Parts: sequence; structure tokens; C-alpha cells
Amino acid sequence: MVFRLSLFLIVLTGIILVGQDIAATLSAKAALADGASPYFVTDEALFLYIWVPLVALSASALFLAPGLILAWAVRTPSDRFEHWLLKGFTLSLFGVPAIAALVQVVSGIQMTETAFILLILMLCLLSLYLFPAHYFEPQMFRGKSWDIIGMILLPLAVLLLMSPKFYWEVLNDDGAHSFLNAMLFIIRGLPFWPPDSGAIGGYPTPKMMTETFMQAGFMRIFGPYEVSIRLAYLPGISILFGVMLAFVRPTKTRSNMQTVFGLGMALLLFSFVMAFNPSYNPYFADIALPMVREPMILLGVLGYILFFSEQKFGWMAAVSTLGLLTAPNGILLIGFFLISYFLLTRPFPIRQVIVGGGIALAILILASLFEMLLGRFGVMNQSTEFNTDSILNRLRFISIFETERTLFWLLPSGILPSLALLAWPWQDKLSKALTLSVIAYVLFFYIQAYRILPHHFTPAMIIPLIVFWRLRLVQAAPTPALVCALSGLAVSLWISWPETLRPFTLTRNLADRITFEVESGPFPDTEEINAVQTLIDEAFPPIWTEAELEERYMAGALSVYVHARMPTLKDTAADYFIRATDTPLHPGESIIGDTVDDWVLVARDSAIYESDLRNADQPISIAPVFHVPFDIIFGRGAREAPYPVWDIARVVGLR
Repeated sequence: MVFRLSLFLIVLTGIILVGQDIAATLSAKAALADGASPYFVTDEALFLYIWVPLVALSASALFLAPGLILAWAVRTPSDRFEHWLLKGFTLSLFGVPAIAALVQVVSGIQMTETAFILLILMLCLLSLYLFPAHYFEPQMFRGKSWDIIGMILLPLAVLLLMSPKFYWEVLNDDGAHSFLNAMLFIIRGLPFWPPDSGAIGGYPTPKMMTETFMQAGFMRIFGPYEVSIRLAYLPGISILFGVMLAFVRPTKTRSNMQTVFGLGMALLLFSFVMAFNPSYNPYFADIALPMVREPMILLGVLGYILFFSEQKFGWMAAVSTLGLLTAPNGILLIGFFLISYFLLTRPFPIRQVIVGGGIALAILILASLFEMLLGRFGVMNQSTEFNTDSILNRLRFISIFETERTLFWLLPSGILPSLALLAWPWQDKLSKALTLSVIAYVLFFYIQAYRILPHHFTPAMIIPLIVFWRLRLVQAAPTPALVCALSGLAVSLWISWPETLRPFTLTRNLADRITFEVESGPFPDTEEINAVQTLIDEAFPPIWTEAELEERYMAGALSVYVHARMPTLKDTAADYFIRATDTPLHPGESIIGDTVDDWVLVARDSAIYESDLRNADQPISIAPVFHVPFDIIFGRGAREAPYPVWDIARVVGLR
């Protein structure tokens, strides 16, 4: 068994070593995004739809392998398939990038591409041969054939069906931030920006960092390209699928095709909705963020629930970090679950809830103390994005009239699973606890007047799937249930379909026409990042309202900067120049905006600049049903029209 596993790992490694240049090759083919049929390019079919997916899935498997092997080695007799998946995913997610960073610091060898791939193989083989006696007990996998097939086919389907979004779409500002975070982790050895980094330094933090670990791992394999950090979605959605399949079988251990197919199709629709819709950019959403991080939040919460229910508090603490150290909604959902579980359990599980809740809070407190310690020693600045004041400001203004938000969590799961929350009499205790948790979670975000997008409801999209497939009626008649579920998915897909599926590419076109005529320091040169962002903002001012959006193009300063610093793929005449202030202008040139750190942005032709600035008619791939106007995203204050928004601080007499 050890020999066969070793051979399998060596084959995976060989595939990745041969295919580690796929990201660079895809980047060179970015012009295909603007072709007649970007979703199926006949001349490149072998490369795009066979070789790239094979390499991507092999990389996903190899990245997860060290943790899965170690989790297998230290398993207990009571461990099941889902325990192994959660433990292994957690160990690999945090362990592999951390070990790579440590080896890089100690050895001085850049742990990227071949070196990093061989390091992962070495970690796998080391674990295999340290614990050889543990690999002759395959009982854990018995009856899981459909699960394993689904866990392979789901990420493959996601990648194939949305290949241009993965391969060639430009980064938006959130995606560009993730891109730079991954580069920072690789080069600096820490996923945190140094002090005085400006706005970019507010993320990641010790309480928001798990996606950076995953994306840095894939960037180490494939290099600094857009597709590298997007492929990091694949292992997360695969493991989430496997864990959810365990949750939806309250009385069975064996796979069945109906459940696997139904749940898999729902997660495919969820991936489609997340790839196209949740974004602060008015034109398109970026897979790199928030889509990549959502499976980790859910795995952290589901892992917490699983180990909490079995009172395995050690692993509960470890696995819950996937959710608690990704985004604040992790602790929110865990809190709602603990309250629901307490109310539904007799006798009241006082000790269990206190211990479980105390551990979750302790993890957050330790993360906060670690952040303060890093700030004290000048390693990073403390973030204010999700501090107490920020959260209170989000909760200050409320409204109950944003009824379209109901569709944000109904549609991505296929409608029927969300309606299953109403089937209270047919739910078991766990399903009832999940139902109450989802209702509380939805209400928490529904009433917030501003800054709410579809991805804020992600747990409410996914958890009802567990409730639905656990229903006694569904368990008793899985085939009719599958037919009904697929019907709901078809209706949801029709409603969620965007006006265009084309990947957005204009940012790359603009960035390719920017030339740097100044010298900069080695990455991360935060002075350059901040200065160029400011210069681009001077030329293409940020947009905060729908009225402005109708008049001007919203460039996204950070994404333009990142693409401008990437190699230009074709001979493109420069229309803009980043220059030192004292450099003379050529005839016809003009300075746009103010001087920033002795740099200016120069336009070759004012007419070209004016055309770029007023190019407001852009294709929008966000579906109308998921579109959130800028006046709602960035609004502030109480108002009466078009519907009431109340200021809670004023209502209770604090203002």
C-alpha cells in the first residue's frame, strides 16, 4: 500500500512538474478571451480543456496530500471519512505554506515552482514512511465511491464550465489585493503587510488570512498569474462537497448516486453564482475573492459543528480556525449555532456550550493578541476594517425593505433547499439547529442598510442543502427528491443568468498602455503601490454613486496597477506614463492630476484620456437579480426615500 501511494504521488508530481508552466501559457493566450467563442476554443481544446484541468486537479491533490497523509496516520478508530477530510485539509492549508516559508528563510532557496513541488512530495513521502503500519486499513473508504467520484468531478466541472473566468478575466481590486497578498507571503515569509503600507496593509490579518495561505501555495506552484490564485478554489469546493455528503446522511454511511448528483449540481450552481455576482466592482466579480475563501468559512463552521457534537474539542479548535481566521461571519455563525443547539437540547448542555463557545472565543482572542504583538514589534499595522467601531457602524443603519436580498440566498442553492427550512416537523435536532442558525444569520445581514452583497449570505446558501437532504421524506424517496431539486436548480439558473458571460478584459487593455519610467524598489514596494494607486485615482476618480457610474469608467486603481506591472503580452503603444516630476513633457503630452511623491501620471493625448475616462458603457456580467446599486453599497445615513432607513443610534438616543 505504501509503495502504491508513493507511486501515485510521484505520478502527480511528474504531471505538475511538466505542467507548471500552464499559468504562463494561459496568460500568453489572454487574447482568446475576446475571441468569438471564449468558452470553447477549438484550436486549443486539448490544452485548455484536458491538459490544464489535469494539471490543476493534480496540483490540488498534491497540495492537500501532506495533511491528508498525516491525518490518516494519526487517526483514531472512531474517525470517519469526513473527520479525515477536515483534519487533512486543515493541516495542509496551514502547514504546507508555513513549512515552505520556513525552509525558504533557513535555506535561502526560493520555494517556488520545482523547489516547492519537490518539497511537497518530500513531505508526503516523509509522512508515508514514518507511519507505514497505518496504511493497510481501507475501511474508512468503503461505501464512499460515489463521494470520491463527485469530489473529483465537481471541481473539474467548475473549471471547465467557467474556464474563461478562471483563465483570462482581469483582476478586480479585491482580486488584485489577493494577488499581492500571495506574492507578499512568498517573498516576505509572512502574509502580513509591513507598517506604513497604507490602505493595502489592512488585509490580511491573523483573523483574515486562510485564503492567502491557499493562494500563496498555488502561486508557488504556477507563478504570479491571475489563474494561479483562482485555481485555489478547487481544493476547497472539493473537500466541502465530501464533508457535506457526510452531513446529509444521518442514518447511512454508504454513498448513493441521487444525493451525490443532487448536492453536486447545487454546489455547481453555487459556484456559478459566486463566480459572476458578488463584487464591489460594478462590471464583474472575480473568482479570486471572495469566491476562493467561502468554502473555507463553511468547512470551519461545519468542522466545528461536527467535532463539537462529538465533544472532540481539540480537533474542534483546530478545524474551526478555517472559519474563525477567514472572516468575521465564522464566529457569527458558530455563535448562532451554539444558541440554537442549547435551546433544542434537553437537558441543557451548559458545560458543552460553555466549553465550545469559550474555545472559539479564545481562538479569536489569541489571534487578536498575536496581531497586537506583531504591531508592537513593527511587523504589521493593526487593521481597522472589522474592529468594533467598524462593525457598529455597519449595524447602525437598518432597513427591512430590501426584499430582493431574499433571492441572494434562495437562488444559489436552487430554491427548494431554502424552503426546506420550513419543514420543521420533518427535521431532526441537528437540522433544526442549522435552521435556526440560518434564520438568525440571514436576519443579521438582511436588516443592514448598506454594504451588503450576495456573498454575505453564503452560509445561508449552502447550509439549507444539508437540511433538505437530511429530511426524512427526502431520505425515504431520494429519486423524486432529486427530480424536484433539479427542477429548482433549473429555475434558479434561469433567473441567475447574467446578460453576458464574457470575461471582463478592459482593465488589461488600459494597463498595457501604461509605461513606468521611474525606478522602484524590490517587491513589496509599498511606496510605489500607494503612489501609483493615487495617481490612477487622480486620473480615474473612484465612483460611489450610480449617477457617477453612468458618466465615467471605474478603473479600479489597484487592479490597474497590478496589470500594469505584469509583462505586456503584445506590442501596445503607450498612452500613459508614470514619470518623475522633473522630466520634461513631450509635445502634446499633459499631466493628469497632482504630483504624488515626486511622480506624475502623463497622458500622451488628452483626447485618448478623455475617451478612456468617459468609456462608461461597459459589459456587465453581474446578473440583474444579484445587482446591488452603488447607492446601496456605499450609502450612508438615515433617509425616507425610496424606502426608510433608520439610524439606530438616533432611535435609542445616542445621537
